This record gives sequence, structure tokens and C-alpha cells, in this order.
Amino acid sequence: MTELENAEKLFLAYRVRAAYPLFQKLAEEGSSRALYFLALYEQYYLGVAPFAPKEAIQKALKGARAGDGLCGVFCMLHFDLLSHEEFHEIMDAKEKWISAAKEESDAFALEALGCLSVVHGEEEEEVHTGLHLLEAAAMQGYWKAWNDLGQFHDRHVQDNNPLLKKYVDDKKAISCYRKSMEAGYPDSMNRLAYFYYLGDGMAKDEKEGIRLFKKAFSQGHLKAGTAIGMLYLFGAKDKDKKEGFRYTKKAAEGGEPTAMGNLANCWYYGNGTKKDRRLARVWYQKASDAGMDSFTTQLAVMYHEDGNEEKAFSLFKQAAERGYPEAMGWLAACYQYGYGTEPNSLAAVQWLEKASAAGSREAETALRYLHSELEGNNP
Repeated sequence: MTELENAEKLFLAYRVRAAYPLFQKLAEEGSSRALYFLALYEQYYLGVAPFAPKEAIQKALKGARAGDGLCGVFCMLHFDLLSHEEFHEIMDAKEKWISAAKEESDAFALEALGCLSVVHGEEEEEVHTGLHLLEAAAMQGYWKAWNDLGQFHDRHVQDNNPLLKKYVDDKKAISCYRKSMEAGYPDSMNRLAYFYYLGDGMAKDEKEGIRLFKKAFSQGHLKAGTAIGMLYLFGAKDKDKKEGFRYTKKAAEGGEPTAMGNLANCWYYGNGTKKDRRLARVWYQKASDAGMDSFTTQLAVMYHEDGNEEKAFSLFKQAAERGYPEAMGWLAACYQYGYGTEPNSLAAVQWLEKASAAGSREAETALRYLHSELEGNNP
């Protein structure tokens, strides 16, 4: 058995800690396939490498450029992390990556190709084929394939492919998550915790839900820490709120984007800790840098409150152009009242229309008021 085969065997059995240094060594020696596994460590919560999606995509991109099909498929699955030029580089060669991955035909290739077919499938047959590929990988004992199947049957997991709606099945999701959790994968523990806590597809058991959240977090799953933090922060007791702040801070310091913004909220509102506008701004900025548009908007609100209208306008515009409805409403207000920019009633109406179309009721109300004002000014 080669060193790569040994590392992959350990990974398949969820002995991820033992496999990690082997993949690192192999990558340093020039193994492009090892880069695929290192990208998985940084993209998903395996309790070994820190959550670092930007670093993950660069490793996969390097492996793809060296000809590895799985790295190419990884880049296709996470195309939103690529630059414009990198995106076209990968997508222009998509058939090459798919063919190369098919040649591997092992559990890892089946799982990657299955996800690709399900996520990007444009016909029901493609989605159906993708689910079968995932089942084949799962039957080989691949814990990530079981977790993927759980997600694709899970109504709580938001996915852009409407073809998946017919496959929603809480009981199947729970069964798949259990199989993945038995292997030790913390993401499955985290997802199963929601079912227990909410009582979906099973008897409601909040204590078991919290136990699984905590267990997943102890194994490096940062989103589980964010979930526990939220549960405690909205508790009635001060003791719970302090505990919520502690979990949120740990998850944020580990690099979980939502936790970063939630921690900023703690400092801003004084929830579970004392108010501190400086620290709130620091953590809103970190969440904003991680691409969280809701927290970019809140950071802009802080600058608006402090009288730095130009900075606020720039941030509102940034989040609005990325499609965040609340930021669109604020940007409209900037144009209407001249906050950080020249007044422009037409631009204000246009951004309110976009916000309203995106589902903002506040924007819809403001739009009616603005239209009535403009009509009142016309002779």
C-alpha cells in the first residue's frame, strides 16, 4: 500500500487526524490529489485544520492546474470563491475535470461527482443520478457522502436547485446524518442536533439537541458553537446570556463568519457582556470581510451613527450591490437625504424598487411614500 493509499484509507474511516500529516507531506512532495484532501480539511469542519475556505480553494486550484480531476470538481462546486478569471479558467475545462474524476471511480470521486450533479443539475435525471452516485459512495463507508445525502433530503438546508424539493424527507435526512455521525463527523452531529432541538421528524428533545451541538463544537465544528451561542444569548437568564457570549466568542475567534457578526452584536447591544462600540466595530468588520452582507450593513449603520456618512454610504452600496435588501433600503435613504453622496431622488426610488422586489416590506412602504412625495411636487 502506498503512502497516499494509506492516507486515503484513514480518511475514509474518519481517522482524519492521523491522515492529515500524511496528506501534508504528500502535498509538499508534489501530490496534486493530496491537495484535494487538504482543501476538504479547510473547507469543512473536520476538527483538524482551521476553517479557511479561501485557502482551500487555492489549494484545489493548484491541484486542478496540475491536472487533478477531484481538485477541478472541488473548484466547480465552490466557484463562488474563485476570482472572475479563475472561474472561467475552471469552467472552460469542466469536461476535463469530470472525465478525470470519473476515471478515479472510488468513493471520493463518486461523492464529488454526485454533489456536482445534484447541485448543478438542470434536469431531474441529473439530480437523480447524482443521488445514486452519493449512495454508492456512502455504501463504501464514506461518511461525507452520508452527510451530503442527509443535506439533500433535509428541508432545513437551503439549496438553490428547485429540483431537490421532491426529495425532501426528514426521516431519510435523519437516517443519513446518523450514519455519518456514527463515523464521527461533527457536521452531522450539528445537523442532527437541530432535528432534536426543533422536534422535526422525531420527538422534541432540547437537551439532546444541546448535547449534540456541544459535542460537535468540542470536535471543531464552529457552526455548532454559533448555534449554542444563539440559543443561550436569547435565554431569559443572565447566566445563559453570558454562556452564549462565551460560545459565540470562541466560534468567532475560530473564524466562523456568522459568529463574528453575532459577537459584534453582543458588544453593540450589551448582550451577555458590556457594551463596547470599538469592539463591535472590529468584529462587524471581520464579519463583513468574510462576506456577511447583513453585518456589512450593521457596520455601515454604526458609521452613520458616528457621522461618518461617506464611509457608511460606501458600505451600504457594497452590500446593496451584492443583493442585501436592508442595505438597498439604507442606500436609498442615502440618495434621498444626501448622506455621504449627492441627493438623487431617482436613484433612491430605483434602490427602493430593488429592495421591495427582494421582499423588503419597509422598502415597499417607503416607496409608496416617496412616490406620493414626488407626485405632490409635480404640477
